[in-house]
Order: sequence, then C-alpha cells, then structure tokens
Amino acid sequence: MKNTLPTSTYNIQKMSFTELSLSQFYQVAKLRQDVFIIEQQSIYPDLDDMDGEAIHFLCWASVQTDVKLMAYARYRFCDLINQVKIERVVLAVEARSKGLGKQLMQEIITDIQTQHAGMPISLSSQLAAQAFYQGLGFVAEGDSYDDGGIEHITMWYRF
Repeated sequence: MKNTLPTSTYNIQKMSFTELSLSQFYQVAKLRQDVFIIEQQSIYPDLDDMDGEAIHFLCWASVQTDVKLMAYARYRFCDLINQVKIERVVLAVEARSKGLGKQLMQEIITDIQTQHAGMPISLSSQLAAQAFYQGLGFVAEGDSYDDGGIEHITMWYRF
C-alpha cells in the first residue's frame, strides 16, 4: 500500500498503520503531541485506539541532512455511520502558511474519492481553521462545541 507522492519540495506518503515503522509512528505521535497538547494546551487522549484502522498521510521535508515530519493527517472509514472521517490534521510550526496543509488535504480528498467514491467526508475543525476547510469545499454544520478546551465545529465535504 505504500504510495510516495513527490511534490515540489515535500514528499507525501500514504500508509496503513502496519506499514508505519516504529520511528515513523513515534514522529507522528511527537508532532501531534507538540502541537495539540503542548502548543495548543489541549489535554485529551490523542492515542485513541483509532490509528490501527486509519490510513495515514505523512509529509516529509529534507532539512539539512535530516528528514523531518512536517505535516500529518489520517482518515478512516466509519462503517456504522457510512462516512469517512479526516482526523488529526497537524502541521509543524515551520510548515504553516506555505500551502502544505492545502496540498496534504487535497491528496487525502483525492484518495478518499478513489477508495470510497461518493462517501460523505466529515472532520472536526477548530474554529480558527474553519475558513481554511471552507476554502477546500467543506461546509460547517451545527453549533460549535468544546473539544479538549478548544472550540470546534463539524464540517462536511460531499461530492
């Protein structure tokens, strides 16, 4: 299932959970922790037992002699509610405002359209990111709600 998609400066990988090496998953967990828990001061159980059923998108950049995880997101098909959920969208501080989030989300949406044609896509957006997702075609639905101390809103992408 490994699928490396070259981009102008970055390398985006699509992987199942079992394809992630321990080192790669450690970097994913560290990025999520650094941004969601430390930077945003949101205390919640990030390791939620859903990573095993998700498809993971990792975006790497070469930084001097190292390769660094710059962005990450996962999605999973929710059979019981007949939808696909995009979750844990996160960018390293130095990757923000460079179009990388948009590029990552477009890759994910394209993959979902291929793998789960016609399925509605949902995500839980922080209110501060709502305009970003609207720019990708997502529509807010319902009232905002607190999730880990940060206001969120449910958003939908329908084909």
